[in-house]
This record gives sequence, structure tokens and C-alpha cells, in this order.
Amino acid sequence: MAAELLVPLQSLREVLPGEDPLSAVGILARQFKVSSLVILRRVLDAGHISRDVFQAAYNRELEFLRERSQSSGGNFYLTQEVRASRRFVRALVTSTLEGQTLYRDVFELLGLKKEKTFLELGHRLGVAA
Repeated sequence: MAAELLVPLQSLREVLPGEDPLSAVGILARQFKVSSLVILRRVLDAGHISRDVFQAAYNRELEFLRERSQSSGGNFYLTQEVRASRRFVRALVTSTLEGQTLYRDVFELLGLKKEKTFLELGHRLGVAA
């Protein structure tokens, strides 16, 4: 039932390419906002691939996701902007650099510990040199 709610088979069938359904897994995962593993399962449920093809593709995708999760991680500065909204972070950094907000307060609000990190964030936002 959850799978049908996340990726309705009728909707999937409308956008799934007929010749090579596996070629669109990444695009469909982003479109439906689910993992590629969910899309693979729904392609199987829709009858567009065999169980053997599904299992092989699932194992490859699972291995890829495991390797990717062992990487060094995400980008702190991009995450910071999204977590607190780019506009808010920019205004807060600008206010601090102008002397209107205390460093202590901005560090607490943004979860920062070092001035160097704060200045790099300001630089990436285009408000610090």
C-alpha cells in the first residue's frame, strides 16, 4: 500500500520508457522523490523487468549506495544554507560583520565553533571577503 502511495503504478507506467526501463531509474527516483531501490521495485511490480533483472539491478544499486555512503560526507556550507534558509544565514552573517549581532549569538544560532568556518560561510554567501 505504501509503495502505491509513493509511486502509483499508473503514473509510473505513463513515464516509464518502453525499451530500457532501467535507464530512467535515477530520473524517476528524483521525480517521485523516492530512492532508486523503490523505483526498481515498482518497475518490477509494473511487469517491465523480470525478477532476475530486478535482482541484478537491485544488487548493483545497493552496492553503489553503500560505496557512496562511505564517502567523506556532504558539503557543510551548502547544508547550512538549506538548514537555516540562505536568506536568513546571509542576513545573520552580514549583521554580525557589521557589528549588529554578536559572534557568540551567531555561532550559537548556526551551530558554528570556529571563526574560520564563519568567515568561509560568509565568503561563500558573497558577504565576506
